[in-house]
Amino acid sequence: MSNIHHHSLATPRLRFHYRLHGDADGLPMLLLHGSFATGRWWEPFFAILPDEIHAVAPDLRGCGASDKPDRGYDIEEQAEDIAAFVQAWGQSEIDLVAHASGGAIAMELALRYPHLLRTLTLVDTVPVEGVYTPLEVLRLLDEMRHNRDLLAQALATLMPTYPGIDAAGPAEQVAFFQQLVTDAQAMAPAAFTALASALGRWNRFGDARRLTLPTLLIWGDQDILVDRDATTRTLVAIPGAANLEVLRNTGHSPMIEAPVALAERIVDFITDDFDTFDSVRSQAD
Repeated sequence: MSNIHHHSLATPRLRFHYRLHGDADGLPMLLLHGSFATGRWWEPFFAILPDEIHAVAPDLRGCGASDKPDRGYDIEEQAEDIAAFVQAWGQSEIDLVAHASGGAIAMELALRYPHLLRTLTLVDTVPVEGVYTPLEVLRLLDEMRHNRDLLAQALATLMPTYPGIDAAGPAEQVAFFQQLVTDAQAMAPAAFTALASALGRWNRFGDARRLTLPTLLIWGDQDILVDRDATTRTLVAIPGAANLEVLRNTGHSPMIEAPVALAERIVDFITDDFDTFDSVRSQAD
């Protein structure tokens, strides 16, 4: 995708690789990917965004072309990673969009550094109370390090409506999906299980009352990883969350499965006047 530019950014914590789209003086938007992913997952979404949005999608710790240390995968640590990235990027009043496990990092960042953000959008996010991963599933995640077929099957379940998961699908989309699998294979070894373990130790349900910034939740109704009840609990826990947008016939990965619908929802949200959110803020103070 020729309108996507690749850059690196050094911070005191690690060197990030990131993808960039849009005008430099546009509205700053930061996109966080989920587990077993990279910034590449946002490329179909980038193709829909107007140039007036200055969107940046970093590869998180251990992923893509960013640094791959053996440790530092706790949610709190990764929130500090992103805070360092934002400081080095030099932006403020950011529209933060996060997918899946990236939602935990985003919520942690919003709690620690609310002054950095203007809005928060959580896409098929892990619930605000975290999620426990059984030992047998952790073993399965570790096995994926050496088993490409198993890894491909797991990623396919995250995007069940995407034509590229079928080898007989459109060639360009099949190639894109296979590249996602290759990217996941190249993660830091620790990243295969460390983030899942970290989510079992992370719980911000009691602190979510401090999330009064304008927040939108988006959920695909074919998501087999995060169910509607978990999403609703997160919606209710966050005072700034005024709405849950449900994307029909979409799985866990709307940025790949339904990028047009996702972009429409997010652009509508970030261009709102937020009068209702100001009311929420004043009541929470």
